[in-house]
Amino acid sequence: MTKANRNATPRLDEHPGEGAVRGTQRMEIFADAVFAIAFTLPLLEIKLPEAGPGFGAALLDLWPSYLAYILSVLVIGIYWAHHHFSGAIYRTTGHHFLLATLLFLSLIAFIAFPTRAFAERLSDPQTRETGAIFYVCALAALSATWLLKWKTGCKTNDVDDRLDANYVRRLTRKYEVTTGLLLLAAAIAFLRWEAGLALAAVVTLANLRAPETPRYIEEAPAIEGDT
Repeated sequence: MTKANRNATPRLDEHPGEGAVRGTQRMEIFADAVFAIAFTLPLLEIKLPEAGPGFGAALLDLWPSYLAYILSVLVIGIYWAHHHFSGAIYRTTGHHFLLATLLFLSLIAFIAFPTRAFAERLSDPQTRETGAIFYVCALAALSATWLLKWKTGCKTNDVDDRLDANYVRRLTRKYEVTTGLLLLAAAIAFLRWEAGLALAAVVTLANLRAPETPRYIEEAPAIEGDT
């Protein structure tokens, strides 16, 4: 492929069986809306105590809800940052890639619920193990849908074909390792929930690191919206 062909806008009908393939803008707008709602809803679950004597103590007693909020926005925020990054290295959005993206976004919208099931039952010895297992399994499922979205985009050529192939392989390997470790954490959680939760926490927090800068075959494309 020549340099001119790589830098040209891709034909959106070059995806057999994908229907009308479009650019990424509408997908990004929809995804940002889902992330924004998912980021806000956990706060609405925190109920303000009734005014009166003991109001301060009642606020302190809400610590499980505060923990659920912090954990929810941490995970959602991490995935939004990586989704924002990956949006720059997709060029098109075909039917199958959109379906994979919708599956991923459904888990983003859902993740606050298992987070609450864990955080708000943490002080109860009878239910905290179940809540922790549910939470770790949900983190593993979320990571699996992210990996599915990425692999679908690669397979359907929605990923920018100007990217260096080794760079794409490194990203794929990173997502595979992350998902594999979280699936391992879910399995461990059924044996010892504290160990599974600890592994899931380490893997999740590792994603706070900035992703590798994209590497292109010859030159990076102009950033959409900056010209």
